[in-house]
Amino acid sequence: MTIKTMLKLGATAALAATLLTACASAPPLVPAGKLTVASAYSVNLDRNWSDVSKLFYNRSQKVRILSIDGIWLNRLYVSDGLSSSDPLMVNMMKGDNKNHIAPRGKAGMSLSEQMEFVAASVSELDYQKVETRNPQPVTIGNTRGVRFEFTARTTDGLNMRGLAQAVSDKNLNYYIVYIAPEEHYYAASLSNVRAAMDSVKLP
Repeated sequence: MTIKTMLKLGATAALAATLLTACASAPPLVPAGKLTVASAYSVNLDRNWSDVSKLFYNRSQKVRILSIDGIWLNRLYVSDGLSSSDPLMVNMMKGDNKNHIAPRGKAGMSLSEQMEFVAASVSELDYQKVETRNPQPVTIGNTRGVRFEFTARTTDGLNMRGLAQAVSDKNLNYYIVYIAPEEHYYAASLSNVRAAMDSVKLP
């Protein structure tokens, strides 16, 4: 890890600590085991996470946001089934309103369109140069989906890396999106993320 990256990660960690300190209580623990968002859609976590959803005043109500080390060091977005009316990600400052509309998907998207939608959603969080790569087909039950990697960069120049999975069923779109700094943090929890993606059960 370079000194430049260490300084950027140090600043990021300090910002995360400041945000957590400002909260009245620590984010609730999400223990290893079955996780549901709203419907019967579920994933199985192989380790404990923290539910940091409420740290995001502006967020999609059908998405839970989890973290292990802090919101700037790793985040896992787990969505319920999203319709064309539901955003996946919402800008923390701009929100989702008539003056700034967060990206929406649609029913019947192709796998490439799913990838484009996730990339647009990640860009909504002020990440720059979001690029997708290495798409791999996945099958959840009898439903075909896609799992793929992506890269991005913060406005401070920190390289980020992510893994996403998208699957559509009965005109609803289900997503799991993981994002973390490319150096150290991405790889540190990648096996846990893959295990969660592999465990998905549709309603």
